[in-house]
Amino acid sequence: MMEVEIDRIGRTLLDAPIGHVEQTISDIIQKPVNLEVVEQSLVSDTEYIRKVIIGKSQFPILHAVVKFDSSNIPKAVMEDLLQKKDGLGKILQKNKITAQRKHAKVYLERDKKTLNREYEIFCNGSCWFQVSEKIKLDLLQASKDG
Repeated sequence: MMEVEIDRIGRTLLDAPIGHVEQTISDIIQKPVNLEVVEQSLVSDTEYIRKVIIGKSQFPILHAVVKFDSSNIPKAVMEDLLQKKDGLGKILQKNKITAQRKHAKVYLERDKKTLNREYEIFCNGSCWFQVSEKIKLDLLQASKDG
């Protein structure tokens, strides 16, 4: 994949608003994609870890690990999270909650096939979610071409 293409696609994904990453990937590859919550576990009394994949068929384009503490999150939002069917953005939109993303780290792996991003999602001035994403640029391109 050409460097310019990586830069353009990577920047498009990084600039996607909260709740629009799934649609942005779909727009890039010009095909519908699926969001799947593959795991969600309670790791302490109130702390959870959630693993999500967004992809097309056999191509898992984005892997996300989300950490959150139920004591920071309103009951209605927690109820939606516990259903394990929607992404964070869709849940926040459904509950009419405005959120801001604060980037901590963005880097491209040496092989230039994976873009990594770590960030926090803030709502009402407090951190609700810590997110770590791996975006497989090679699979994104393969999904677009295939």
